[in-house]
Amino acid sequence: MTTAHEPDWSALRELFPVLNSWAHLNSAAFGPIPTTGVQAIQDHFRTRDESAALDFPTWFDRLDRIRGKIARLIGAEADDIGFCPSAGAGLAWLLRGIDWRAGDEVIGFQHEFPNNQYAPRLLDSEGVRFRALPTPADILQPDLILDAVGPRTRLVLISSVNYSNGLRAPLASLAPVLRRKGVLLCVDATQTVGALSLDLSSTPVDFLVAHGYKWLMAPAGAGFVYVPSATRAWLAPSIVSWRSHRAWRDFESLHHGRPELPQDASIYEGGVQSFAPLFALEASLDLILDCGKESIERRVLGLAQQCRQILTAHGGVLSSRADGVGGSQIVTAAFPRLDGAALRRRLEAERVAVSLRQGNLRVSPHFFNNDADLGRLAAVLAC
Repeated sequence: MTTAHEPDWSALRELFPVLNSWAHLNSAAFGPIPTTGVQAIQDHFRTRDESAALDFPTWFDRLDRIRGKIARLIGAEADDIGFCPSAGAGLAWLLRGIDWRAGDEVIGFQHEFPNNQYAPRLLDSEGVRFRALPTPADILQPDLILDAVGPRTRLVLISSVNYSNGLRAPLASLAPVLRRKGVLLCVDATQTVGALSLDLSSTPVDFLVAHGYKWLMAPAGAGFVYVPSATRAWLAPSIVSWRSHRAWRDFESLHHGRPELPQDASIYEGGVQSFAPLFALEASLDLILDCGKESIERRVLGLAQQCRQILTAHGGVLSSRADGVGGSQIVTAAFPRLDGAALRRRLEAERVAVSLRQGNLRVSPHFFNNDADLGRLAAVLAC
């Protein structure tokens, strides 16, 4: 489905049956699962019955293969990747593993995804302060965060792409400075991975979490964390299970006694994983890696720019004026003369899938979208 230069986007649309009836412009909420992902789930349950699940050790081997594919996608090592059931769960592994002291501070943004506000705010019982910076309307400059860092700042917690206005965080320039200052950087990459390029080999992030049900086009429950070796050196696991001993693969003679902990990021996972969602995730990873993440990024950013033009041409006021390096594949706009909820319902009635966030219409195209999908959006807005 690809050429030597560019994927065959039209052929790839055939993997997404939802596109037969919907203009699905809503991957920032839930991405559609390709038929290859559905097939992976069905194959797993079929072979589970055929083998009476006696081949379950190979399921863990397959998870290791998936770790490697995630690592290729984000510029990491397979040992750095652990699976989590949700972004909130992954974030909890970090926040509950830091040795907080009264007076410590976490910095984030006012209009962040709720996970990244609720969790640090609940650290107030330990005397930790959460400071929410104003969310910019234009490009998010590194100095906005760096100037706010103080002597008690322990952690900066941000999304790589903001869910409510689409601003991209300047991770490449922000991360090295925070590292020199001794401040931890935790990134929620749920709104990035699968759509935009991310290379952690050149960006010293201390912890990253992503849930795959959006841009990675996987079922809910297929999430992952990136925990580099430097972080694993001090971050203790908050879950202890039969897989907490380094020789847990000796299924017929499990260790009894104090566990000797594994050295890779699987140490944080706990027991048995959600195999079927993760096997579906692998199908999407194969699709993305085959297309090439740079090709996908060019595609989604081009579609997003067309969406900006459509929204403004029909009276929309963009929530963020950033595009190019500061913008993303998420586009939001207010319609001052229209009720946003009513407008979303009108689009839904015409089978154009978008979202409403903070009173703004949010349009989030993925690589499988095309001009016909955007034309349907424009036609409804013109009514």
